[in-house]
Amino acid sequence: MWLEETATAEFDPDGKCLRIEGLTRDITRSKRAEEHQRMLVAELDHRVKNVLARVGVVAMYTREGSGTIDEFIQALDRRIQSMAVAHELLSQGNWLGVRLADLVRHQLAPYATDANTTTSGPDIALNAAATEALGMVLHELVTNASKYGALSIPEGRVSVSWEYQNRDDATLGLKVLWRETCGPSVSAPCKSGYGISLICELIPHELGGTVDLAFSSEGVSCTIEIPHKQLGYSRDRTISSIRQPSNDRAQDR
Repeated sequence: MWLEETATAEFDPDGKCLRIEGLTRDITRSKRAEEHQRMLVAELDHRVKNVLARVGVVAMYTREGSGTIDEFIQALDRRIQSMAVAHELLSQGNWLGVRLADLVRHQLAPYATDANTTTSGPDIALNAAATEALGMVLHELVTNASKYGALSIPEGRVSVSWEYQNRDDATLGLKVLWRETCGPSVSAPCKSGYGISLICELIPHELGGTVDLAFSSEGVSCTIEIPHKQLGYSRDRTISSIRQPSNDRAQDR
């Protein structure tokens, strides 16, 4: 409890103290508000530094994989926009968590055509770290699919499904499956670029999960497992949706 005291003394002509008047106020609420504000500023400072560091890394590796300055600008802009989508969703939820269905839907949205993508899974939320990391991975999967895979032709289809896994050791709680079908024949690249490296390495490095990326003749598939501690909540209700036509499909990169 915080108290603020003020007092005044009244003296006679000889300097003798006649009386003292004082006031004590409870300022606990304002002190707690100040402390909360300091914590928010410190957290914001920490997150801004992390975002700037991540943007710097993304810019460096995007430059290495770009043949021209125009390719570099376009690729960097889209990757930053993907990060901004995750940030906006986190901000809307006061950084407490983001529904996985919303994250998937926003990452797929720019590339969706006439019902070419489907999503399904239980109502699960991710914490801030998982939202940012999985958002970047989904962006790279979507970009590769729009350039080389199922989203590069009208007949192609992409499905994203997820399930909650109960484990005794509580290490792996979420399994996400990305699957492309009816697209052009694909094969594993001879040399992995930044996008492929990010897909395979970001989740294990930042979340302690696992990623299995496979290139088969039927299409790309990617299985992502994320530890239970990175999840917010889970419900029995299942969310299923089919993407509707979009008028502003992004150009292939």
